[in-house]
Amino acid sequence: MKKERIDSFDFMRSVTAWIIVIYHFACMCNAAPQHGNFSLFHTHANGVWGENTSVNIFFMLSGASLYYNHAELKLSSLKQYYWSRFKGLFPMFYMIWLFLYYQRAINAGDLFYNGSPKYMLLTLGGMDGYLSYRYPQNYYFIGEWFLGALVCLYLLYPVLTWCMKRCRILTTLFLGGATLALHWPMPYFLIQRERNLLVCLFAFWLGMLFMEYRSRLNLKWMTAFFGGIALVLIFVKVPIDPYLCAQAISVGLFLLFYSAGVFIMKFAKIKPFFQYTGKISYAIFLLQHVVMGQVIGLFSKYELTIPQETAILAATFLIIYLFSDIFVRLNQIMVHSWWFTKIEHFILNTPNLRKVHNQSGDCEKGK
Repeated sequence: MKKERIDSFDFMRSVTAWIIVIYHFACMCNAAPQHGNFSLFHTHANGVWGENTSVNIFFMLSGASLYYNHAELKLSSLKQYYWSRFKGLFPMFYMIWLFLYYQRAINAGDLFYNGSPKYMLLTLGGMDGYLSYRYPQNYYFIGEWFLGALVCLYLLYPVLTWCMKRCRILTTLFLGGATLALHWPMPYFLIQRERNLLVCLFAFWLGMLFMEYRSRLNLKWMTAFFGGIALVLIFVKVPIDPYLCAQAISVGLFLLFYSAGVFIMKFAKIKPFFQYTGKISYAIFLLQHVVMGQVIGLFSKYELTIPQETAILAATFLIIYLFSDIFVRLNQIMVHSWWFTKIEHFILNTPNLRKVHNQSGDCEKGK
């Protein structure tokens, strides 16, 4: 049976996408000395809005959504699960990447303008952004580092479902302790601690826990308590490691956004907009850096004030929405195409429904 749709998730996807877009826009403006600084959208009292805060919420939401729809995975269903995850991530990623790669290769006059084609292997796996700290020579120019982290989380998800059923408390203590331990310097981890897979796993796991105890999400005192802590840490500087503050803020904002979504999505006039934004949110994540770079690049020779940058940000959002909508539609055409369906039938070893239907029609005619 098809499960009831959680409308609040669409609201949360929308808000998370907006935060990440605004944060990266502020980063680009702050990096250019001739532009005004969007400091409010770049940092809060105890950290930054990007990978320290909003990405944690993004991972929690991913874990919650996936666990809600696939709380149990049997060995016989793993092929279907992994194919579904591949189909949800990579066709659109490849489509956008190939379009931009062709553009860059033509401009450079060389298909392998950034070195040996072996460096494309990380790109094909969606891992070049996540592993760029170790392999800086690559063909990475769309998406974000968290795409590679999300691929790892999806690969490990069946193990997490097993842990949820058999060692829930132990797994929570291990991942929570590992996340807390990164407060102290650990030289054997080269990756930033906010991007460490253990930290990403903990956020993803918390999202799964929120769904396991979904009834608790509706407790107003819990939302008020953790949400209040998050708001205090956003506006009041405290003598605590910003990395640890980010973990607390993301939990509190997750609960606040969930409760706000439950309320806001009751309004029929604005609900479709959030549903639409939630639908194209993955395309927004993939395209936002490229679009922002192109738009801000048009004004590289000008000194911009905050009001002017705000107007450019609004225009950037419109362009991102436009291209995201186009690529979502193209992606739908591609995954429902005849050749893609044939590949799907071959991988999953399922019968071609069109062929079976035709054979059934022939049988009826024979009667």
